[in-house]
Amino acid sequence: MSSTRYRKANSASQASRSSSQPDTAPVGSHRNEQEVEEEHPFLSILRTVILILVLNFLLSYYITSTFFWNYDFRLLRRRYAAFAFLKFLHYAKVPAITKSVLVHVLPESSPIFASTFFTFTFPRIFSDDTLALYNGSDPTLPIYVGLNGSVYDVTENAMTYGPAGPYNHFAGRDAARAFITGCFTTDLTHDLRGLDPVGSQADIARWKSFFDKNARYWYVGDVIHKPITGPPPSECQMPKWHGR
Repeated sequence: MSSTRYRKANSASQASRSSSQPDTAPVGSHRNEQEVEEEHPFLSILRTVILILVLNFLLSYYITSTFFWNYDFRLLRRRYAAFAFLKFLHYAKVPAITKSVLVHVLPESSPIFASTFFTFTFPRIFSDDTLALYNGSDPTLPIYVGLNGSVYDVTENAMTYGPAGPYNHFAGRDAARAFITGCFTTDLTHDLRGLDPVGSQADIARWKSFFDKNARYWYVGDVIHKPITGPPPSECQMPKWHGR
């Protein structure tokens, strides 16, 4: 009987102690819930930015049928992306063993898989004879145009500079003089002698700016010309032209 009274008294005392002590477990649980609910502001901003970008791409595609509002990025072009990748490997001095691994991962249809993968240099140095190989007659080679010593890849516009293009005479050579005078018969040369030096350099600068800013073209290197001999080309009487 006394044992029963003791158990009841002990139970009552434990109940009174538990009621007088603070309820710590729920507080801790509530704190954890707050930590879960309080998302980092960066994640919220990132989610908003992604949503805006997705809506922007969808609206652009709906209006212009392109994801970038008809804006042409060079990196969106497969050939330039390959060129930029090779240039990165060149500057990063990636060892040949790493390149040999990459070449097995990349598809054979990729321009990165070309034989230039292991011999790529930037900027590339051409001779007049080497540059002549890139005139569009060989479909396995890109089309290059020289301009006062600078060489640009114009393969993306093969309709203009390719074998059947109206300006194919510029392909595979440095015809800086013709860019200035518009004479395609006698001025397909880099010889600028006899032309106004100030006006010629201004025209060359405008053309280089055109090639540098155009998403279809990009600078690949320089051509080293043989010394100029003989008299300068005769004065061209043809009107100036507006190339592409």
